[in-house]
Amino acid sequence: MITNIILNNFKCFTNSEIGLSKLTLFTGLNNSGKSSVFQAIRMISKWRKGVDPTLSGYGRLHECKNINSSPKSSIEIICRFLNDKSSGMSISFSDTFKPLISSVHADCEILPPLSYLSADRWGPRVSLPLYTSSDELSHVGEYGEYVLDYLSRHENDIVPPLLRHPNAEGETLEYNVRAWLGEISPNVIFRHASEALRDSSFATIDGFRPTNTGFGLSYALPIIVTLLGVASSCSSSEDTESFPGSTPVYPLLLIENPEAHLHPRGQVKMGMLLAKAAKTGLQVLVESHSDHIFNGLRIAVHKGILSHIDVKVHFFSRKTDGMANICSPEMDKDGRIDKWPEGFFDEWDKALDTLLFPSEV
Repeated sequence: MITNIILNNFKCFTNSEIGLSKLTLFTGLNNSGKSSVFQAIRMISKWRKGVDPTLSGYGRLHECKNINSSPKSSIEIICRFLNDKSSGMSISFSDTFKPLISSVHADCEILPPLSYLSADRWGPRVSLPLYTSSDELSHVGEYGEYVLDYLSRHENDIVPPLLRHPNAEGETLEYNVRAWLGEISPNVIFRHASEALRDSSFATIDGFRPTNTGFGLSYALPIIVTLLGVASSCSSSEDTESFPGSTPVYPLLLIENPEAHLHPRGQVKMGMLLAKAAKTGLQVLVESHSDHIFNGLRIAVHKGILSHIDVKVHFFSRKTDGMANICSPEMDKDGRIDKWPEGFFDEWDKALDTLLFPSEV
């Protein structure tokens, strides 16, 4: 498990060390650095696999350099692990902006398997593509584009007990995905199929094509399938505390805006599901603006689903020079928070304070 990420001269981070846990929530103001942390993790994950760390659509590597850093300074992205080892990359630039990438530490640790779900994931579609690569399909795609193909291939995987929905018809991924979708839309009937000769898959919701149903189900489906599916593929026993084998490998999930298009009730349930997934051994990093997701996590801690020591919360804002400012409130065993910085899920209280007084109009 990654316990800390260090960002030096990377975008809006001059020299920052951010603590991570089994479940870490990133929240805060827009354009304050939350997504940049995810970007950094994705970049170092690619590089440790021997692949160019550049991410499609983000420009060249020199665009990631902190605008206040000196010309000769390097970008550093370093991950620290539970075993005290580290894995880091340094990116320096020549006069022609050609990047020179090297390792920061000699004892580079291998990063855990990574699954990333973008805030820009696909909404309702009549059909979705099949994954045609010869590699094993171990993820739903960063936009959720392979979610139906993944579900078809893994539908009989056994879900860990903690993630099994009490109303599921059985222990398999297929049954439990249907049941958890029912938390978002009660009594929903979800079906899916694939057409290999057309390289496509499709789903129906209550017998209708997804484009004729609510957006929330399509946006939530990749998250539910990822949480249940990755946990199922990593665990082959009834033990929900760790994965089998003498050297556990804990996959890392990066999930942006799990609240998208969900009713507040569904958002709370999603927060609790994220906590349950972290309890099974997955490391879950979540970016969210939702107080309902946050309260779902707090309720999960309050109910003992996940220990408060396994949760970290980081609130991002911007300094006057445009650099990131991070405040990290702590949660106790009852789900209570020790400090509430300005802008930290406080708009509801501010609105009530206004509405308590008679209108002056």
